[in-house]
Amino acid sequence: MGWGSIYIRRMKVFSLALLIYLDYKALKHREKWINSSERAGLWEKAHERNAKRIVNLIIELEGLWVKMGQYFSVRADGLPGAYPRHLKQLQDSLPPRCLKEVQKTIQKEMGKSINDIFTTFVEKPLATASIAQVHRATLRDGKEVVVKVQHEGIKTIILEDLKNAKSVVEWIVWAEPKFNFNPVIDEWCKEAPKELDFNREAENTRKVSSNLCCKKDCLDKKPEHPC
Repeated sequence: MGWGSIYIRRMKVFSLALLIYLDYKALKHREKWINSSERAGLWEKAHERNAKRIVNLIIELEGLWVKMGQYFSVRADGLPGAYPRHLKQLQDSLPPRCLKEVQKTIQKEMGKSINDIFTTFVEKPLATASIAQVHRATLRDGKEVVVKVQHEGIKTIILEDLKNAKSVVEWIVWAEPKFNFNPVIDEWCKEAPKELDFNREAENTRKVSSNLCCKKDCLDKKPEHPC
């Protein structure tokens, strides 16, 4: 991802944050002249349109925003009902990256073409998430595996999204101190980059597999490193 795309991505996030903030501030100002019986309905409409705006931008940008949207979709305790209701659609699988991109990533990471490593590789992924997608495949030795392929350029996107999210949260705290999401975003900044380290994930999987190897009701599956 070039710096031009990063800048456009940043501007879209900041523009939407400002739009939503001004929408709520305008309604807060207007409610002084609105009948009390109508206020709840107007606030609900505001939550609905702003939740839709956020979901639409998340679907467009993907990256970290999908994971954040999924997180807040199950946090009905801290948000107006319209937000988790609309954010729940982000729980579905995302559109997959094309096979050409997947092949390029495998070639770059493994030093071999996809045909040199696998006898079969199913083009349609089993699932696609914000960071990677998984494909069913068969190694040259006949072993059936599931291949997790990180999206091209996703590290740059995730790290940039974290910076943007932190900036938005800090701006909100400055403008509206009672809405302090800094503890949440600080934890995201600490933990989210770890999900980009697939070597770490593989090692954790080995540890889990080792701990469960004696359990008869568990499948003993370990990460593969085809040569």
